[in-house]
Amino acid sequence: MRLKNKVAVIVGGAKGIGRAIAIRFAEEGASVAINDLDKAAGQALESEIELLGGTSFYLHGDAASERDVSDLMNAVKDRFGGLDILVNNVVAGETSIAANDWDSLTEVCLKSYWISMRAAFPLMQHPGSSVVNISSVNALMGFGEDHLYSGLKAAILGLSRSMVGEYSPHGIRINCICPGTIVTERWKTRFEQDPELEPKLTKLYPIRRLGNPEDIANAALFLASDEASFITGAVLTVDGGITAVNTGFAK
Repeated sequence: MRLKNKVAVIVGGAKGIGRAIAIRFAEEGASVAINDLDKAAGQALESEIELLGGTSFYLHGDAASERDVSDLMNAVKDRFGGLDILVNNVVAGETSIAANDWDSLTEVCLKSYWISMRAAFPLMQHPGSSVVNISSVNALMGFGEDHLYSGLKAAILGLSRSMVGEYSPHGIRINCICPGTIVTERWKTRFEQDPELEPKLTKLYPIRRLGNPEDIANAALFLASDEASFITGAVLTVDGGITAVNTGFAK
């Protein structure tokens, strides 16, 4: 098992990509703490991991609240004694993205990452510690009019790389993943509402499919594991090739 005896916190872990990462980490031997505002989904995931033979607990909390995140890290310390892996996967609301809402997007897309890293680092300063920050292909190129979302996703890359210099000498590797379109619960709802949307998006990807949450979970597993022990400050693009070639312009 690649994460045997490791302790992981998944911030924004109850659904979608976060859920897939939590399950994948538990399968590989990690004890997993899940933080999310969706209480029902978080408790259901905790039960699912336990039924699969893993170790997990869910704690309700707002990732943009210093008090809630502090409570999360204290709970992890009390239960497990320390922390090896932090995954930041907080998801912004569609309404905020579409409206380019500065306050809400900044809270979710950037401030929450800063708060959780600062709270987690005191528990992680030992060899083998790893932070995986989930960003987006929006950090690398523009998509429509989601200007603030794209800018803040790019800021995650800058923040992560800047912190490498201070914390990697203490054993904490910090890396980012930029996913393309990943078919989570949110996208499934949109596809049901607009049946033409999924084939339209798929056409943009050279690999001719959209991503699954497991695609990102596998990438996160690699970055969190000792197999990536010489990787820090990196950006791993898991996007089916869309940032290489936009095939929507192909004949």
